[in-house]
Amino acid sequence: MSTLGGYNDVPEDYDHLLKQVEVIRDREKVEMFYDQGYWPILAILREGRLTVREITARSNQLIEKKELPKLKEKLENWEIPEDKEKLEKILNKISDWETLQTKAKDYSKVLNEDKISSLIKKEKFSKEDVKLIRDVMLLYKLDHHKKSDKTIYRYINELTQSGLLIKAGQRVITGKTATETLYARRAKIFLLRQQSHDTWKCDECKTTLKKVGALIGLSKNMDSPSVESLAKLMSKIDMYHEEEQIRLFEQNEKEVLGIIKDCSFKETSHILDTFRIVHLLMNFQEFKEELEDCC
Repeated sequence: MSTLGGYNDVPEDYDHLLKQVEVIRDREKVEMFYDQGYWPILAILREGRLTVREITARSNQLIEKKELPKLKEKLENWEIPEDKEKLEKILNKISDWETLQTKAKDYSKVLNEDKISSLIKKEKFSKEDVKLIRDVMLLYKLDHHKKSDKTIYRYINELTQSGLLIKAGQRVITGKTATETLYARRAKIFLLRQQSHDTWKCDECKTTLKKVGALIGLSKNMDSPSVESLAKLMSKIDMYHEEEQIRLFEQNEKEVLGIIKDCSFKETSHILDTFRIVHLLMNFQEFKEELEDCC
């Protein structure tokens, strides 16, 4: 039992369920690692056992880090409606949301009725007015990207049913009779058995490859390689490395586990990333055709 100021974590005897490495071949399970609902939970639990509330908080931190820059960029170009009726509806909607957010807190809403009324009556907005409207709109939009405890619990339940997570104990809160369930990953490292058509096909991947191609063009003083040729190269690299990793773990499991058994997740990831780079460089000839297409 561990005591951490205000609560005790009581671990379950689940060591027999844990694995250092697990190869995932099932298509539905592989897809969970790319799903925007499931992936953050699997990533967060690399840190160790956590409760639903802790996972929700950390998941929303990841969402904020990802979505905030995009929302800021959109709102910088957002024209505040000139139609006063339309603007009033938007501000009232934000005000209703803000009421829920601040209900338990001891301060007034930013957009109270008087403030909205004052804004609507103005012929022209000051810079401060525009900043206020865009700032509260940003918070409103960002909040709607975040997940509730209820939603995160549903994802956790589905991941547990799939065998990717396990119940790993209970958290006993000091002075309370209720407990919270602790969850953990089934394995430190999951190796995914993908298919070549799964990788580098998403819109975000294409955007990334377009910019990578531009950097390559600048670096080599040549025309930028096409997104298609880079996608083909990266897909082959992914599959080549994946097959070698799985072969290595399956044929030399005891030896590999001996190497990484005392490593944290971060250390293990660094080891595998370094192995990937060195292994690919030692076998660069395998990608000769794809590299020629890029150049």
